[in-house]
This record gives sequence, C-alpha cells and structure tokens, in this order.
Amino acid sequence: MSFKLKTILLFLGISLIPYALTMVFLGNSFREEQYEAITKEMNTQLSLTTQRIDQHLATLKKDMQFMAKSDVMNDLYTQDLDKRIGSMLLDKKHDMKMIGDFYVVDQSNIIVASSDFNAISKHYSGKSFFRVPVLSNLTQQQIGELIVTYPLENFKSFFSNAKERQYYILYHDGSIHLRPSTFKESLHVSRSLAVKPDTTIVLEEEKEFAYHLLNKYEQWFILLLIAGALFIATAAYYVATSLIRPVITLSDVAKKITRTQDYTQKVTVDRDDEVGQLSDAFNTMIGGMDQALEEIIALNKEVEDTQREVVFTMGSIGESRSKETGNHVKRVAEYTKLLALHYGLDEEESEMLRQASPMHDIGKVAIPDAVLNKPGRFDEEERKIMDTHAALGFDMLKNSHRSLLVMAATVAYEHHEKWDGSGYPRGLSGEDIHIYGRITALADVFDALGSDRVYKKAWDDAKIFALFNEEKGKHFDPKLIDIFFDHLDEFLVIRDRLKDVV
Repeated sequence: MSFKLKTILLFLGISLIPYALTMVFLGNSFREEQYEAITKEMNTQLSLTTQRIDQHLATLKKDMQFMAKSDVMNDLYTQDLDKRIGSMLLDKKHDMKMIGDFYVVDQSNIIVASSDFNAISKHYSGKSFFRVPVLSNLTQQQIGELIVTYPLENFKSFFSNAKERQYYILYHDGSIHLRPSTFKESLHVSRSLAVKPDTTIVLEEEKEFAYHLLNKYEQWFILLLIAGALFIATAAYYVATSLIRPVITLSDVAKKITRTQDYTQKVTVDRDDEVGQLSDAFNTMIGGMDQALEEIIALNKEVEDTQREVVFTMGSIGESRSKETGNHVKRVAEYTKLLALHYGLDEEESEMLRQASPMHDIGKVAIPDAVLNKPGRFDEEERKIMDTHAALGFDMLKNSHRSLLVMAATVAYEHHEKWDGSGYPRGLSGEDIHIYGRITALADVFDALGSDRVYKKAWDDAKIFALFNEEKGKHFDPKLIDIFFDHLDEFLVIRDRLKDVV
C-alpha cells in the first residue's frame, strides 16, 4: 500500500470512525428495540396458540380416559363384542373433527374395536399419540388399551399462517414438520406443549418483513454515511497529496534507480523539514551503493567459483583414492552436460550438473583401501561394502542447502540405480530415478569401461557399444541411450580431448 493511500486512509479513519460508530450505535439500538417488540408480540401470539392446542389435547386425553372407564368397555372382559364400542369411538372422532382413529387393543395387541371398522381383528403396529389403559369395572384389572392416532395435520387448524409468518412443529429429535416454506432469514420463537413436552411449536417470521421499517431507516443511514464519506475522502485526497508530494517524488526516483541500476540520479526536494532531510540522506546513501553493489557481485562470484572448485576437488579426491585419474571426473562432467542438454535441460541446469557430477563417487573416501583398490573381483562381503559408497556419499552431502551440493547429493545417491530396478542402494526404477542420476550413470559407465582400472583393462569401443545396446531399458534409460548414439561423435571428441596422459 502506498504512503499516499495510507495518508488518505488515516484522514478517513480520523474523520469517519467516530461518525460511523455513532451511526452504527444508533442503528443497533433501534434494531434491538424492533427485535424486542417483534419477539414480544410473537411470543404472545405463540402462547395463545399453544394454550389452545394444550386445552384441545388435554380434552382429548380426558375424553379417552372417560371412554376407557365407560360400562361399554366391559364388553372386552365379557367378550360380548359388537359395534357399540366402535360406534362410540367413531362418534367421538366426529365430535372432535379429528383426523386419525381410535383403537382398542387387547393384551395381545389385537384390535378388538376401532373407529375404523376395517381394522378390527388386526394386529396393531402403528404409532400412538396417547395410550390409556382400559380397566374392567368388574375386576379392576387391565383388559386392554385405548389408543388414538393423531396425525400432525390436526395441528393445522390451530395455525394462522401467512406469507411472511408461519407455524411449524419441531420434535425433540430435531425433525421439522408442517413447515410451509423456508425463509432465507427469519426470527423465531418456540414453546413446548405442556401435554406433549417432546413436541415444540415454533412461530417464525421472515426477517425482511419483520424489519421492513428498520430497513427504511437504515437506507437513510447508509445514504448519509456515503455522503459524509465522499466529502471527507475528497478533502483527505487534496490534503494528503499536498503533504506527501515530496515523498512521492523520492519514491519515484528510488524505483527508477532500482529499474535502471543508475546510481548517479539524485532527488531534489526544496524543503527544510524532515522530508528535506530525508531526501539529502537518500542522495548520500545512493552515492555509495554502486561501489557496494560491485563488491557484492564480485564476492558472490568468488563464493560460487570457490564452491565449484571445492566440489571438483572433492570429486577428484574420491577418484584418486581408487587410483583413477583426475581426467575421469572431467570427462564424466563433460559427458553429463552434453547428455543433459540433448535431453532437454536448460543451459543453467546442465552446467550445474556438469559441476556436480564429479561428486558422484565421493562416498568412496569412506571405503577401506583393501576393498577399494583390490585387483580382481570382489567377494560377496566386499561387494556389500563397496556398494555402500552411494549412500555414504549422499549422507556426506544431504545436509547442505546449496543448490549445487543438493544436486551432487542426488547424483551420489542414485548414479548406481538401474532403469529396471535392479540397482542400488534403493532399487529405484524408471523415472523414479532422478534424471541427474540416470545421466551420470551412463556417463560414468561409458568412461569407466573405456579406462584401465586396477581390476580390469579398458574395453574397446565395439564392446562398449554392444553392452549399451544390450542394457538399453535394463541398466540405462532408453532415451539416454538413443541420445548417446545419436551424438556419439560429440562424446568421442570429449574423450579424445581429455584422454589420460601416461
């Protein structure tokens, strides 16, 4: 964020914050009053509705208790059943204008009487709204139960729903019923039924409708706020521009110097205050930056050159312990860069690989001389020791965060992995082997086969080329083998230029 913008925002903050806080305070106070008034009125209406429902349900339960104790229920005990009980239940259903039915079930839960005559003799498996025990007037023992189903539709007659205000039922398990529509935002009040505490009646009102009066006031609040903000912002812009114009000039010159690297430029501010002192200090500072920058560039180049020299020297040390010539690492370095370029790596990455590849056998410094320089083949134990040099080299380099040494660690770790997964130390295969390791592996093997070692004589080219064709897709990346043969002349030129001198 620019200094100019910060200054303007500061003016705005000093001016607008008290004004905005006052407006917000007034708006919140009015909103709270509106909310309290609306919720009070809603609670009053909900209370009246729940009282009516509770009275109705209490009457229903009381009537059921009365019917359960009536003499006609003794028909259950005497098993002298006819339609008298069912007719009584049906009359009660009609009297209450109720959706649902009454059922009388015996001790085996078999329907023996009902307002629905078709249900008689069936096993009752439905849900019940109220259940009242039926006792024999003769023995006072329970001989059945009077059950009523009371579908939720019965509650609709108590709900006075409108477009912006509606009732619905909320059960204790969180399920919602009889909700006509869903408001985007709403105010709601709720109350549980006294007769059915697990059932809650909710009254909600669409917030936009509830706050319609408040919204009109808020529109005026917003218009006043915007008008005041525009006035203050305009004044702040002109005042801030006048105050910080010298600072903007200073910033522009600094940006230009950064872009052009021309440290001869100066900034002129004709003021005697702190801004003028700042411009003088700035001119003094940039006067010495050019020389400091040149020194830093030279120092960085010296560090990079030293790093490359150390890497190459360490690689040469590793090779010299195994009685190989320093030209081996030089040739491998050139081969790797040539392969990397033709593979598609850019010049910078290919050059870094050329510098890192001499470290591929650095782990050999930790291999005992008796194993490292043994003439002839290794036995099984010696081979295991020799094969540790890849992991040892990686361990030596892995803690560095320098990009060159990070690459060298990868080369040391993976240059003995094989395309078909039969290599070591991790048995990687295909493109799971880093391209640095695949390239260095081919370059190292090519030079090693064509050079005398303590345990073998140099191979002739025909034998090397035959092996490469045979190991394509096994030891080596097939694409790299194709690149090698497509550019064989370039590899041979490097080999001749850097051949060992006896």
